Amino acid sequence: MPHPDAMPIIAGRERLLAWALVLLSLALLFAQAPHGGAFYWSDAPRHALNGVFVMDLIKAMPLDDPAGYAYRYYAQYPALTILFYPPLFYAISAPFYAVFGVSHETALLVVALHYLALGLGCWRLARFWLPAAPSLAFAVLVLWLPEVAFWGRQVMLEVPAFAFVVWSAVAVMAYLRGGPVRWLYLGAALLVLGMYTKISVAYMGVVYAALIAQRDGWAVLRNHHHWWVAALAVVGLVPLAVLTLKFGQANVQSVTGVADAVASRASWQGWVWYLQQIPAQVGWPLVALALVGAALAAWRRLPGLGLWWLGFAVGYLFFSSIDLKEARHSVFLLPSVVFFALLALQTLSPARLQTWALGVLVLATASLTAWARPVYFVDGYARAAAEVARLAPRGSTVMFSGYRDGSFVFNLRAREDRRDLHVMRADKLLLGVAVRRELGVEQKGLTEAEIADAINANGVHYVVMQPGFWIDLQAMQRFERVMTSAQFEEVARIATPANHKAHETELVIYRNKGQVAERPQGKEIELKIINRRIPAS
Repeated sequence: MPHPDAMPIIAGRERLLAWALVLLSLALLFAQAPHGGAFYWSDAPRHALNGVFVMDLIKAMPLDDPAGYAYRYYAQYPALTILFYPPLFYAISAPFYAVFGVSHETALLVVALHYLALGLGCWRLARFWLPAAPSLAFAVLVLWLPEVAFWGRQVMLEVPAFAFVVWSAVAVMAYLRGGPVRWLYLGAALLVLGMYTKISVAYMGVVYAALIAQRDGWAVLRNHHHWWVAALAVVGLVPLAVLTLKFGQANVQSVTGVADAVASRASWQGWVWYLQQIPAQVGWPLVALALVGAALAAWRRLPGLGLWWLGFAVGYLFFSSIDLKEARHSVFLLPSVVFFALLALQTLSPARLQTWALGVLVLATASLTAWARPVYFVDGYARAAAEVARLAPRGSTVMFSGYRDGSFVFNLRAREDRRDLHVMRADKLLLGVAVRRELGVEQKGLTEAEIADAINANGVHYVVMQPGFWIDLQAMQRFERVMTSAQFEEVARIATPANHKAHETELVIYRNKGQVAERPQGKEIELKIINRRIPAS
């Protein structure tokens, strides 16, 4: 292992090899990525739609009433979550939509570019400690980790935020190894940008502060650059704090306590939950090697490994203290697992066999990901949107009832020829849902006749319905009975094939034969996610 205070010297051939290996990995990974509007996770089409909104906002330039424009946009495409999440990924996506058009593939391209940055950043970061071959293996392994590859090939925020964090770590390490102070400013700026992508990466600021204090001791307080960096970071984060406090109450609630937590932070299960996820996230070969590597590093007291020890420990405490637990939240901890695994391999394997051992480990991890952890998809929503776009009268409303409303809404917005159509979600008419059903649902008690009249009054000519959606609720039972009444005529059934056990198997499209009114103006929509009501048009 290089001296802990040394700056790595990187040859041009190694850079070319790093680019080649990362690009090859991306080509293989994204060849298996679902596309064509076949979204799986409910947040993915919403992240994709948010970028479309930014593009549309810039084109419209509603300087007199930007908030009103956003509300009207939500009323037309009720899957918009632009203020619920940090906005950077959407701002980056907007010019790509403008150039390549609105599609699932364009959104995946933006994710893939972040994935490229992540791979190159991992290689560059590992070079502070490891020789060329293990560093290249480190980058490829991180890209192929089952958890990273699963979420990184969907339109999700983990990999984009991950890319910013890794490059911020590269910059901070350059400063800690004796580089000019501009590296520290760059590292802080990249971390702030990472937080504008996904707020949870904020814990790395504690890691950087601890590493700098460890190096400088009390002198850290006398360095005016440290104070400037901290002040600029705080100022830069003020808009994000305002957005989170004003519109992200659900995110705050996920920290303080959620009713459906898989393991409460008040229990010991909550503090070991993320440890239990690691074998599935990286695979048992890496876990076994990482345990050996961590033990060797501790036993030999290897210097200069603070980023890996603290990055895992501080991050683990941070994510475990949040009540809402999902395995994807902790992907930022996994590079430490990979690093210690490679440290064990480098220490224990004979020099002449190290390259072969690295190759076997990479191949084993990639095979595990490809065969055991494919990215899920649910198809059919683009076909449903196309069918409705063919049938619906101009300026009318399409009602959607189903689990994957975001997928339908995005696919309909992608139809540039039918920007006149509005989407109305049946759950907004029939229910009051607090973010997700597990946190509470209120049934509004409309009768079948009232449901039918409300559909007419809202200008709904066609309904797209997932049969059996939330059918345990009486309000949804009444809605399905209305769809089978004489007022509605079935016009199409569209299969929704999936590579996992999905909530649905088909979508049914109904035509409303009743007295449909013009789409109403000024009607309010309740947004429980931000605790306010907005005008529907």
